[in-house]
Amino acid sequence: MTSGVSAGAGSRVGVAVVGHGACASALLSAARGILGEGALSDLVTIDAGLGDTAKHELAPQVCAAIEAADTGAGVLVLVDLPGASPCQCAQREGLGHGVVVLAGLNLAMLLKLAGLDRASMTPAELAAACGDSGQRAVAVCSAPPQTDHGELSS
Repeated sequence: MTSGVSAGAGSRVGVAVVGHGACASALLSAARGILGEGALSDLVTIDAGLGDTAKHELAPQVCAAIEAADTGAGVLVLVDLPGASPCQCAQREGLGHGVVVLAGLNLAMLLKLAGLDRASMTPAELAAACGDSGQRAVAVCSAPPQTDHGELSS
């Protein structure tokens, strides 16, 4: 999904973060722990609960979050899982708001977002930059080989 919405004078792309359990607020808290408490202060987070009740409550929460984040330059919605309820809900509720949904939320995306100029970029540009950082942060890191004595080999 792409959006051609460009930032108007004084406005910047709004951001909402939606995830299962406490994923959204926990990752935002971790980002602020690295960047400083004032970082990403205008992001709207939704911690979607579990089960059917949460699905019914999610749509109005996402709609309200998008409306709160939308200052006229569009909205980037970061969600944890592609195709899951938060993702589908953000796509559905974002119609008419210049919303771009980026799935696969991780800490690297939030750290990248903190350094981007949301007043001069579109939601699609932000999504591309954050998505690239998020993908590069995913790696398989195996333990180094050990000797028979449990020491690390060189």
